[in-house]
Amino acid sequence: MPSSVNRPVAAFHVHPAILTAAALLALLLETFLPLKLPLARLMDFPLLITIYFAMLRRDKLFGIGLGTALGLMQDALSHGYIGIFGVAKAIVGYLAAWASTRFDLDSLAARTVLTAVFVLIHNLTLAALQHVLLETPPPFQPLTIASSMLVNAALGLIVFQILDRVRRPA
Repeated sequence: MPSSVNRPVAAFHVHPAILTAAALLALLLETFLPLKLPLARLMDFPLLITIYFAMLRRDKLFGIGLGTALGLMQDALSHGYIGIFGVAKAIVGYLAAWASTRFDLDSLAARTVLTAVFVLIHNLTLAALQHVLLETPPPFQPLTIASSMLVNAALGLIVFQILDRVRRPA
């Protein structure tokens, strides 16, 4: 009977101050950058931070907690309903932590593809929640979702490379 081969899964940590600074910077950029740069409305920095740190820690509960916290803070800074971003980012945080144990995420291509998939899941979750919970949901815009996937996957390449410099083995 063949035995299953388990690859060693390396978990990483960052200093809590770096995690806090990255999260606060992401929220500030998410709030103020679209005022000066219209393309920035497609960027979701808190989502990228959720994806990166959930994949880095490989802990599903941490991914859910970080996604929920960042999403609720993003909800508080936006003009929308409280909880919609929190739920969507919690789901993505869980899936990112789960995927980090299944795939080799040291590869740039794997990170990029998974980031695009997680952005798609996030946007579809937001659309579904808005459709179910709101009286008059915003129209479904697949072109905006596709643009957001491309922009955030490209932005993730840059952000993840910067954050890789501050990680340390667990």
